[in-house]
Amino acid sequence: MPDLEQDDIQGLVARGYGKLPSARFLLLQVDDAALARRYLQRLGTQINTVRTSPSDFALQVAFTSAGLRKLGVPDTALATFSREFLEDMADPVRAPMLGDHGDNAPDTWAWGGPHRPKVHALVLLYAADEPTLERQFAAQLEVIAVSGLSIVAIKTTAALPGNKEHFGFRDGISAPTVEGLARGNEQVASERWTHPFKSGEFVLGYRNEYGTYTESPTAAPVDDPERILPDVPGGTRRDLGRNGTYLVYRELTQDVVGFWTYLENASREPAGDPVARAVQLGAKMVGRWPGGAPLVTSPERDDPSQSTENKFSFWADRDGARCPLGSHIRRSNPRDQLPVDHSQADSIDMVRKHQLLRRGRPFGPPVAPSMSPADILAARDHASPEARGLHFICLVGHISRQFELVQSAWVSSANFAGLFKDGDPLIGARRPAPDENTNDEFTCQAHPVRRKYKGLPQFTRLIGGGYFFLPGINALRFIARQP
Repeated sequence: MPDLEQDDIQGLVARGYGKLPSARFLLLQVDDAALARRYLQRLGTQINTVRTSPSDFALQVAFTSAGLRKLGVPDTALATFSREFLEDMADPVRAPMLGDHGDNAPDTWAWGGPHRPKVHALVLLYAADEPTLERQFAAQLEVIAVSGLSIVAIKTTAALPGNKEHFGFRDGISAPTVEGLARGNEQVASERWTHPFKSGEFVLGYRNEYGTYTESPTAAPVDDPERILPDVPGGTRRDLGRNGTYLVYRELTQDVVGFWTYLENASREPAGDPVARAVQLGAKMVGRWPGGAPLVTSPERDDPSQSTENKFSFWADRDGARCPLGSHIRRSNPRDQLPVDHSQADSIDMVRKHQLLRRGRPFGPPVAPSMSPADILAARDHASPEARGLHFICLVGHISRQFELVQSAWVSSANFAGLFKDGDPLIGARRPAPDENTNDEFTCQAHPVRRKYKGLPQFTRLIGGGYFFLPGINALRFIARQP
């Protein structure tokens, strides 16, 4: 087990700050690099590391490639960051590959797109309650106003009852266990579906699931005269990436009313009342019941005793009769059955190399405070028009191998698991006919005859996104002293 340098790793790597339910995210632009660097020097003393699990407030900071350049990080160091990070999520070639086309195209984004102000930094604030958050937020605004920074956008969050997301399904159940990192109290013990993942999958400078070191950014010794950064083992450069990670941020709105209306109208499940039929079809699409019980272990009903169950396998349900092959949870994490034609052992080995540490938060008011499907359907005609959705945030050591592969090959692909016109039923961006990659169907495997749902609407919309670097504390000190 690696001896992680916990005092040099930002705390978000170890915990999602579930004990701090109030949160706000600040997207910033650097106007005066010298003043901004002074701000970062002060900020460095406030950042929470993996070592501690605060009970009142936590602060984290990350940067885009444009932000690092604006702050004066040398070009010779910038060139060593990953290609995906340097090109960013809105790149005109990368975006369509991720499924960011049509209504999800970067041209339509509220932030992060080509026609919007550049985002240079992301400051994440977490607090135990709203009064604490307001005080800390006001303090940050006061400092930002005189620190050569301007606010591109302020992103609010809203904790939902029952640990659910806006569609009404329990969220945050499945998360990788990282070797060498202590688990926060906010995470349940049943989350481990296999043995801990190598820390190098999520923290640069340590061995990954391949048994090697993920490529990490470096700096020339001449650019680090104070020797803030550690030496690259066996090399001549300094390790800028050590104890850092890449942060993927995608802001998605959710059409909750459209989702449940579709389920009510389209369901052909053999059940009684319309709400029950809608819930059954929704559970098929998600792979879990609204309460959290997985279909693999509880195919007929929502079992409260399994609300956080995560110790299950897809291998025994290889035909998808219990949990459809194209359901959201099978696409986002195929676990031990990566279709098609892979053994169980090979599937586990491959899937372990494409994991994400999710750190997302919902935003906006719920359609119905109870989060009950029946109440959501009853409230749809007078639902608040205010936007609601998810700040999808994940941490990865390798953007392309982890996030981009999952998003393009598993979530967006019309051909996942031997399917032909299916996309992720929950978060997939639709490519309607006559596109050759049409993915607007959902298939429920069954015996003797499967069921297909066609013309599936798009239930989420991407309204902003970007790739960020969440540096270690020493790397932040290096960034703050440039040039």
